[in-house]
Amino acid sequence: MDSFWQIMDVVGVWLVCFFTLAVFSFLYRDNPIYKAVEHIYVGIAAGYYFYQAFRGTIYPNFVLHVVRGMDEIAKGNAAAWATQWRWGAAVLGILLLSRLIPSWSWLSRWPMALVVGAFAALNLTGFAKANLVDQIGGTMLPLAGRLANGSVLPWLPQAQASAPSAFNHFVLIVGVVSVLTYFFFSTSRRGIVGRLGTLGIWFVMVTFGATYGSIVLARISLLIGRATNVMDYNLPKYGYPAYVCAILVVGGLLIWRWKFFRPEEEER
Repeated sequence: MDSFWQIMDVVGVWLVCFFTLAVFSFLYRDNPIYKAVEHIYVGIAAGYYFYQAFRGTIYPNFVLHVVRGMDEIAKGNAAAWATQWRWGAAVLGILLLSRLIPSWSWLSRWPMALVVGAFAALNLTGFAKANLVDQIGGTMLPLAGRLANGSVLPWLPQAQASAPSAFNHFVLIVGVVSVLTYFFFSTSRRGIVGRLGTLGIWFVMVTFGATYGSIVLARISLLIGRATNVMDYNLPKYGYPAYVCAILVVGGLLIWRWKFFRPEEEER
């Protein structure tokens, strides 16, 4: 049994190295190696998520209740008929699949309308509180007042350098007012309104820049993680899979480029 898991460990290491390098081959261009790995990944992900949906939702919320209910009904428990209403949910779920048949696709509108309506109704208060009420309340902050002990800004002694502070509150309120002014189109951008609008653009650009920077750093972190995995697995006991897989991927790309590549097909 141990030898079996050792073999599976080696196979897993080789698959990790090959799939990682095959995905990186997209840096050259959209090639058959990348497409094959992409399709395999999508297929495995779809199968995994279906299994999770069946195990976490369909089985406990439908199959289990219906089967147990039918068992109780067979024993003469009339109250168990209440469990069979879940067949209605199953019918609605099946109607969603009618989109696969063009002539019957209109049937999918009913369950879709029910899902959208129920989702909107259940989340209306939550979204309104989180995205509107709490956001407005978050801008109603004190601009002055004695703060807790801690590091202070030399030009504003009452403001802490670390949040929350009077300085941070001041920046937040100025940012909110200036950005709202920028998106207020019911008056001409002159005088104080124009200057506030220009300041609002700066706040928006700084926010976008910080968001973009965090996204780039997250992607670079993922890249470093994948490269570290490949190098960690590139050991003699595994047969140097990174080197071998790199040769296979590069060789496959060269063969495809010289023998099968058609520029006109790529331009379509």
